[in-house]
Amino acid sequence: MIQPKVMKLFGRTLACACVMFSLSFAALNVYAANAPENTLLFVDADGNPLAGVVLFQVSSAEHSPANPKTHIMDQVGRQFLPNVLVVAAGDLVSFPNSDSIRHHVYSFSSARSFDIELYGNSETPTLDFPRSGLVVVGCNIHDQMIGYIVVSENGESFLSDNSGQITIAEELNNEEAWFAWHPWMAAAGFAPVPLTAVSRNAPMQFSIRAPEEKTESDLESRFRRRLNRGD
Repeated sequence: MIQPKVMKLFGRTLACACVMFSLSFAALNVYAANAPENTLLFVDADGNPLAGVVLFQVSSAEHSPANPKTHIMDQVGRQFLPNVLVVAAGDLVSFPNSDSIRHHVYSFSSARSFDIELYGNSETPTLDFPRSGLVVVGCNIHDQMIGYIVVSENGESFLSDNSGQITIAEELNNEEAWFAWHPWMAAAGFAPVPLTAVSRNAPMQFSIRAPEEKTESDLESRFRRRLNRGD
């Protein structure tokens, strides 16, 4: 069971995951396989390799590096690009708007909450992310816009490839602070899974599938047309 102080880092948007975390273990079916000892294998509910699983480290510390890196999460076609951005604790993230319409970018996540009110493509707000954890980013105008910023404690992270594998060259320090997460887990209400629950010699099967694509509501469409007209 994840300690509450760690779960708080994953944000208000995933608050339901605190309740459903025990269910997520019931939904993880581990079966025997002959995988290399230093390789983790992730598959979805249908047994297909799951690309894009992020392995990252979490702590409660805050960081203010002297020379932080700046990353970009753009807004293109009413989507956040990239959809998943992995940064180190203490790094900066810029949110340019490459659309011809305005966006209102925000997050309620406790790892980094913020509210950037309506702005167009002439502005590029930039924020710091001093704490590790999962930050869910949305647009207050376009509900279908959801992005994820994974803030890793030491800047080190791993991403599963198209075969669903993550290969780790050496043992990880403080293994209990490492978590595996995939964007589909957020849609299913599951919290990130601690690495200590993952077997090094067997694939882990997440009971998740690709979520249904969200479409723009009539209200959003009307509001967007008004914004474009400048009403």
